[in-house]
Amino acid sequence: MKNIQLENGRINLEGLEGIADHLKALAITNKTLDGIKSSLQAAEDKSSDWYRRSTLAHKSWFWMRNRICERLATLRREEKEMNRMRMRFEDEELLKLLRGQVASSDLKAFIHLARAKAESRLQDELSKAGGTDANA
Repeated sequence: MKNIQLENGRINLEGLEGIADHLKALAITNKTLDGIKSSLQAAEDKSSDWYRRSTLAHKSWFWMRNRICERLATLRREEKEMNRMRMRFEDEELLKLLRGQVASSDLKAFIHLARAKAESRLQDELSKAGGTDANA
């Protein structure tokens, strides 16, 4: 894996490629922010030049974390969309193959049964997640 940090310790936002790089950058950013925050809290002279520079560094790293999170959210959304497309294409290809092997009436019955089972599973999951009746 390539180095995502510049020589000065900052994150190379332009060099981040993919979810793994962004997660690593987010971990580095959070660790850095925690360190700066604890140093700021421990500081006695809040009017010193060091305190002012540290506050600016904290703001800069906070901005960087927000950028990383935004890009990570976009990458995750794209990944989910790709997975949905992959599943849809697999389903379409499976149906094409089955149409050549199974009678049309049997295939329709299987599709109806599969949809009913899928809906039942969905309702079960929604009930577990919400703790209430999903049909209400």
